[in-house]
Amino acid sequence: MTMQPVQIEAPLEAVWELLRSEAQVGIDSSRALVLTESRPRELLLEVRMGIGFQVQHAYRLQREASGCSVEDRVRPTGWRWRVSNVFLFGRGIRAIEAAAEQGLQNLKQAAEQPGDTGHTGHASQQV
Repeated sequence: MTMQPVQIEAPLEAVWELLRSEAQVGIDSSRALVLTESRPRELLLEVRMGIGFQVQHAYRLQREASGCSVEDRVRPTGWRWRVSNVFLFGRGIRAIEAAAEQGLQNLKQAAEQPGDTGHTGHASQQV
């Protein structure tokens, strides 16, 4: 599922670095894997949520007049996801989308207010 892009008033390269550093936290903890990367525009991550449940995040960054926009297309996979989604009557994606949207908002806040914490909180939501 694709959510609405988030407009961020910060340079594309700076936003990319924040996103990539947060992804690295998940990679370092063996919870995430980079599937493809095209600096500084696209990043495809697979995040392990547990046994039999992964979520792919396809981030796309685009330069805008006053900064950039970032979108995240989420795609849950795995046997546990398929089974649980049946019991949720196909509505299981909502929680995943909500976490992804919060992650993008955290990224926006960190990019627009650099120096506050040095950490976006993005990884805690998704990676």
